[in-house]
Amino acid sequence: MKRLMLHSPVLDGTPLDGNLTRGRHVGSDSALHRHRCDQAAGSRVLLWILLLFVWLFSSQEAFAQGKVEETENKVHSILIYNFTKYINWPEEYNKGDFIIGVLGETDLIGELQKMAKEKNISNRPMVIKRYATVNDIDRKCHILFLATGSSNLLSAVLRKTQGHPTLVISHKDGLGRAGSLINLVSSNGKYRFEINMNAMEQNGLKCAQQLKTLAIVM
Repeated sequence: MKRLMLHSPVLDGTPLDGNLTRGRHVGSDSALHRHRCDQAAGSRVLLWILLLFVWLFSSQEAFAQGKVEETENKVHSILIYNFTKYINWPEEYNKGDFIIGVLGETDLIGELQKMAKEKNISNRPMVIKRYATVNDIDRKCHILFLATGSSNLLSAVLRKTQGHPTLVISHKDGLGRAGSLINLVSSNGKYRFEINMNAMEQNGLKCAQQLKTLAIVM
């Protein structure tokens, strides 16, 4: 029986580099402060790893019953949420609701809606929208997930979002090179993601080095 596993996950709430969240301190207490920060960050990472293993092992029965898609949706919702910690949008997009749109039929929208009830993006509400057509996509859509069954619409989506800071995320082999900003893939039971840096820059988005390190860069 195959078990899908996360490969180099973007940790929920825990930056990969502890320096990302701490400022520089001066004075005699700086070394102690850094030590405490490192301990706290290490504890969070360890807790996440333990929770991840519990979740993976508890999912064994789900995999046995063929519920791979359900598990994929959970993993993808976690990844999408954590991408927001490592992507910078222009200043005018950092106010009001944080909009995550979904184009096409996928049960991922249910996982995203659950997450939106429990989490926020930098103290901003998450709003999940389902778009029926490409023309329905809002100008101020921060993230757009393109369902696998609608992958043929990628070119139209890229034209619609061209010049706008919309993070287009897809889930089909080959779409990273085809222009999708982030493409979720799996190989040998491990989850990976591709980043198209040219497309990212063209849409005015900046990607943290920590995320690039984990990604397959196009």
